Amino acid sequence: MSCNAKAYMAKSWLLLRGIFAQGVSLRRQVTMGLSSFVPALAPASSSVPAVPPQYLFVFGDSYTTTGFNVSGTQPSLSDPMGNPGYPGTTLSGYDNWIDVVVFNSSRNGTVAYNYATSSNFVNVTAAQGQAYEAPGPIKDFGDQLTEFSQLGEDVAWNSANSVFFNFFGINDVTAQVYAGRNYRHSVSILALDIADYFDLMGQQYELGARSFVTILVPPIYRAPVFGYGTGSSAVEIQNLTTYWNHRVAAGCRNLSISYPGARTFVFDPTSIFDEILDSTQQFGAPDSTCFNYPQGRPCLWHDFIHPGIVIQEAFGRQVNAFLKSHAL
Repeated sequence: MSCNAKAYMAKSWLLLRGIFAQGVSLRRQVTMGLSSFVPALAPASSSVPAVPPQYLFVFGDSYTTTGFNVSGTQPSLSDPMGNPGYPGTTLSGYDNWIDVVVFNSSRNGTVAYNYATSSNFVNVTAAQGQAYEAPGPIKDFGDQLTEFSQLGEDVAWNSANSVFFNFFGINDVTAQVYAGRNYRHSVSILALDIADYFDLMGQQYELGARSFVTILVPPIYRAPVFGYGTGSSAVEIQNLTTYWNHRVAAGCRNLSISYPGARTFVFDPTSIFDEILDSTQQFGAPDSTCFNYPQGRPCLWHDFIHPGIVIQEAFGRQVNAFLKSHAL
């Protein structure tokens, strides 16, 4: 990777940090274990679940955050995502995928606790990402899970009426390239980080989670910061993303074996990202090599690393169809 590329990525990361600066019940109802890996664009069932899950618990990074503050207004049937008001504080230009899922008319009666925090890793220490960590106290999945574990006993969630979303890996992967590590060194680090990913899912299980949806890393190598897929570091990012997704998908298939009663599902957003980026004019964008900050449209990218409104909303619709197809 050239010095200029490294300098550009470093400046981009500093910009990202600036953007970010703005800014339990233990009852368990065990169901039969099931592991499933289905591509994002697989045909979805047209049937609507008779009883949609009432609680969504969401963990992730800037692709998912809406700026939820655990000390603010809590989610309720009249205000399904609590604070801040719709669409929240996002990095798309407007709403993001979880907004689309929660406010879909087929999910009336669902509330969501979105613990996702910008710049977060699975384990910032294991990923050796301290140079790129979030400026606040919540830096990784473990910190988010600590916040969740403090949820009041008056919140009537249980194993049967909840789904847990985990969407990590973007920062874990990019930090390796930003640090100038080669592929072999990077995967040795990511292997430990991924192991911790499943340990943390195990902690969710111990707290009562039984239905898990794990979202894989999208094709971020096509983002502006990586030259829209043609930059000097794009291949490195693509290769590490492939490694991450393969290891995480395989681990999820084994999760229900390790944790009886766990239902594990993997959602791969690659297809929907590629479909839109390969058909830009069909989606109202001039091309796939531009971004609009802060509007998030008509370009498909909001900024140097985050997808804009068109991609986020399509992503959300696909997730919603995926949930319906599995009666989640």
